Amino acid sequence: MSPRVYVPLIIASCVGGILHAILHTLATFSLSFCGSNEIRHIFCDIPPLLAISCSDTHINELLLFLFVSSIEIVTILIVLISYGFMLLAILKTHSAEGRRKVFSTCGSHLTGVSIYHGTILFMYMRPSSSYALEHDMIVSIFYSTVIPMLNPIIYSLRNKDVIEAMKKLFKKLVNE
Repeated sequence: MSPRVYVPLIIASCVGGILHAILHTLATFSLSFCGSNEIRHIFCDIPPLLAISCSDTHINELLLFLFVSSIEIVTILIVLISYGFMLLAILKTHSAEGRRKVFSTCGSHLTGVSIYHGTILFMYMRPSSSYALEHDMIVSIFYSTVIPMLNPIIYSLRNKDVIEAMKKLFKKLVNE
């Protein structure tokens, strides 16, 4: 990818993230909180914060829905367009072995990206009436911790040396 393409993407991502954060921070200042100020979540996120507010959170929920949906649509479109270009490049490859390796790598990556975006959509794109703190904590652990940990595992399992070391480890564990 050329700098002509990735620099505007980086700038748009940073500006969009900052504007998104500022908007939700300012919208949170309009809320009032009474009772417990303890957020029972693994990190301070918008839905748990809205859950402890005693004022009307309709505007905040609408802003969250609009911004998250627009960010997700743009992000998913960029991923799909990128994969479209990769698919065209792969189909031009003459080597069947080369195609298999590339499809395998892309399949692993696309699986991780799909799980990540699926959990994001589940967290932020549902009505507040279906908000369940316990489920949200599990899902947020999944997209903030599990998926980033899966990426190195997925890609290292494609390495033949790592596979051999894993086989030796499993044989050692079975024999003990």
